[in-house]
Amino acid sequence: MYFRPMSATRKWTHEVPENTPRMRIDDYCGGAIPILGSKSATKKAIKKSRITLNGKKAETADFIHPGDIIVVEGTGIRAVKKLDVDLPVIYEDDYMIIVNKPGGLAVNGNRYKTVENALAGHHSSGKVNDPLPRPVAVHRIDVPTNGLVVLAKTKSALIELARSFQEREIRKTYLAVVHGHPPKSGTIDNPIDGKPARTDYEVLRRVPSQKFNELSLLNLKPVTGRTHQLRKHLKSIGHLIVGDKQYAGDQPTILGKGLLLSAAGLQFLHPDHGRQVTFSIDPPAKFKRILDREENRYRN
Repeated sequence: MYFRPMSATRKWTHEVPENTPRMRIDDYCGGAIPILGSKSATKKAIKKSRITLNGKKAETADFIHPGDIIVVEGTGIRAVKKLDVDLPVIYEDDYMIIVNKPGGLAVNGNRYKTVENALAGHHSSGKVNDPLPRPVAVHRIDVPTNGLVVLAKTKSALIELARSFQEREIRKTYLAVVHGHPPKSGTIDNPIDGKPARTDYEVLRRVPSQKFNELSLLNLKPVTGRTHQLRKHLKSIGHLIVGDKQYAGDQPTILGKGLLLSAAGLQFLHPDHGRQVTFSIDPPAKFKRILDREENRYRN
């Protein structure tokens, strides 16, 4: 039997049902108590004294029996200070929230100005059994990159979405403005840090430029997920992303406008109902503005 928590106490009480086989508490709780969700999470909660068994502090060596009362206190998610920044919300329900992160803002980490802190006031309703105290990011995009970021609002959604990203079940699409004239379409499969990596791309627009010869707007589909994969891959074939001062070296680029890279599309299975969902955003207005400016300067 499972009881929903009272929001004020954030305690989850669970009674072990009849006919439950004898097993260790860390093997049992992950599947029985949604706010834990896994054996590793249960072990962490026990280590932090967040679980009691029949009123006593639980130990990993404890065995459970029918009728035992297990209480979980807290979610294990650290509290944060609310950041007063409004982020464009692309989608939200009781299980997840998707926002359009601006370039220059971190997703999470040991800093104040993050997406997670900006969303600290968003909560799930009482309809779910395993609400998190705040949305938790299930993936990251680089600080200078703008675009779609998915955050979970329940523990079960966090587990399922994190698994989907880790197992590359999420289809991601990016848009980027790059230097040069790449082929109309192609695949970049240069290893990154000694590991296999693959990026498929398609050219959406090309414009001439007096200063940079030519700029191109690309649609990018990373098949793998290496750190800075798109930035490194495009640099490796001679098509630096515009504004990428970290990888520019001596190559001139447009500075002061940010990195012209946008996480523009996501497709995945919803963590609750399992149906496919698709989300997309238009490229930042500055992409078109810069391409139009360079083309006009060249032609005039």
